[in-house]
Amino acid sequence: MISRRSRFAAALLVSLIAPHSGCGSSTESTVSGAEPSPVEQVGQLLRMHREQNRPTPRTLKEAQKSGTALPRALEALRSGEVVIAWGLDLEEYGGTSVIGYEKDAPDKGGAVVLGDGTVVELTAEEFQAASKPPASRFTPPAGGRSKSSR
Repeated sequence: MISRRSRFAAALLVSLIAPHSGCGSSTESTVSGAEPSPVEQVGQLLRMHREQNRPTPRTLKEAQKSGTALPRALEALRSGEVVIAWGLDLEEYGGTSVIGYEKDAPDKGGAVVLGDGTVVELTAEEFQAASKPPASRFTPPAGGRSKSSR
């Protein structure tokens, strides 16, 4: 016969483990407890803009104002490690359109940010076939990057 204490301990253990089990993308950092990757933080930044019915940041300076709690996102945008579509209307390109990506994703595949702010992994072929804004939208605006990153 199982004691009440044993049943309680088993139930507690299951309740602690269950939320962390199941399927997740390889970019999902919450399962491991690690800090979100730069591309995941960029996704969070773009999700914040979407939730506030605002376009994606128009400049790096604008991203800095709204993303102060996401330092890795800002550094990734500043350095060019992550590329986004600047000043993009998220109503027009929301959902499954690629609106941000790791710089090597077009050639080697990698993590991309979709219009709804989720981050998924795509192969280079999937990236090329994916819906996305015109390439010109992914070019940082004049003065968009700091001089030190050039």
